[in-house]
Amino acid sequence: MNTIILRWNPKISSFKLKEHKDFCERINTGTLFYAWSIQEWRKVHPGDAFILLQVGTKNDGIAMIGKFISKAYLAKSWRNDGTMDHYADLQIFYACDLTKMKYFRAEYLENSFSEINWHSGISGEKIPSKVADKLISRIDFTIKIIPGFEINNFSFFLKNDNRFLPINVEEKKEELLSLLAPYNPIVHVNDGNEDEGDWCFLFDEEEFAIEIKNPNAEAGETRLFIVFEDSVNNEFTLYFAGWHKYYRMINSDYDDFLKTLNDILENRVYVLTAYDKENEGNPAVAELLKKDKTSVEISFWNSVKKYNNN
Repeated sequence: MNTIILRWNPKISSFKLKEHKDFCERINTGTLFYAWSIQEWRKVHPGDAFILLQVGTKNDGIAMIGKFISKAYLAKSWRNDGTMDHYADLQIFYACDLTKMKYFRAEYLENSFSEINWHSGISGEKIPSKVADKLISRIDFTIKIIPGFEINNFSFFLKNDNRFLPINVEEKKEELLSLLAPYNPIVHVNDGNEDEGDWCFLFDEEEFAIEIKNPNAEAGETRLFIVFEDSVNNEFTLYFAGWHKYYRMINSDYDDFLKTLNDILENRVYVLTAYDKENEGNPAVAELLKKDKTSVEISFWNSVKKYNNN
């Protein structure tokens, strides 16, 4: 993990003091995110720590801290001049109102951390690991006096909160193949083979689908597919018996996906499907429901029919 210095001058930035103050007031109410433009974008990786310095004001200092949760990507510049800048997505751990929190001001830090320019510079500056470790320890010490952060610290967040970090697709592929080994999983890719024509929507060999068949049923619809096609929407999909759900390529969604997958394999859930007979029998509605906790009711104008799921 690297530690990257970002810099913010409210006088010239599209991110204004009013917006920052709103972040400071909301920091204890839920997870906050922001996309920040970065000059030295090649140094940034998901999971790296960021420390945002407020510069060019009478209260320069540490304005926000958190971690990067994406790689750098191109987007329209915040200057609105038709150019493009590199951005990265931030997960914010703490936002500091420097008019109130004096111990995060530069005047209290610059003597101990003279390696850092506290009043000017670019965004994307990587600081030496020894300096970063010392600064993060100082932040941990200081933040304990803030209501709501008494038993929390920045270093624990950096090491343990991986909910919004992107997953490693190759790593998850091996994990899934191991998990699904008893079901004899089949891996599909778009490799130009005519036998794989149904998988032509996969962009290249980095995108893939895993198929498993229900050994206790003959109907093809009972097959289960996990499709990783992240080139457009950065999502993957779980398909089962006419039902499907999209998941983002981040750890929190992947954990949710694993729970649903295991619920399906352990028969804790089932799919309720309504078919459209005039549309070649394709499902009109398919819902994933919990076993033994649901019943089905079909209502007509002059009658109601109820069914238990068993």
